[in-house]
Amino acid sequence: MNDAKAAIPLLKGLAERFPFLNITKVMADAGYDYKPIYEQIYRMKADGIIAYNKRNEAPPIGVDKHFAPTCVREHSYQYDSYDMKYETLKYSRPNECKDCPLAHDTLCQKIIKIKKTTDLRRYPAPSRGSKAWKKLYKERTSVERVNAYLKEYFQLNNLRYRLGELARVQVDLTCLLFNACKIAVDRINTRLNCKAA
Repeated sequence: MNDAKAAIPLLKGLAERFPFLNITKVMADAGYDYKPIYEQIYRMKADGIIAYNKRNEAPPIGVDKHFAPTCVREHSYQYDSYDMKYETLKYSRPNECKDCPLAHDTLCQKIIKIKKTTDLRRYPAPSRGSKAWKKLYKERTSVERVNAYLKEYFQLNNLRYRLGELARVQVDLTCLLFNACKIAVDRINTRLNCKAA
């Protein structure tokens, strides 16, 4: 089964079984860049921090590669903030437009607000390409490393059970063992650092 097909049932299950989690961000790679996934994330009152997958789409007009609006001279507006009440992303005029003769014209706006719901794929909060978006997306890579480590070194890639319950017990025990190893290594490193200091 494709990971993207399992994403919506997984998100629904998380929301139903663990309502106390208060999920605010869902981070994933470009394989999960599908409109129904964004819609499910939006129904959960969360934001999708998912890499954009072009899928043979024509290049958009009037926006840059991160879908920030551009001025007449095609300078990108800078992401400013997100208004949770109105669900709008606020973009400010580019620095290059300060001395532009069109800055006082009606073609060049000082601030542009875009409603997130116009296109959930293109306008997550925070905006694509912003420092906040990049920082959140980098957090995803640490989880990916743990998943790869569990699959390769703890052999979760090679589970062979008839019943899912047995596989679940092995996954739970493996995760418990992994976390115990990490805690032990962290404590040993802390003691070694204290002795060296």
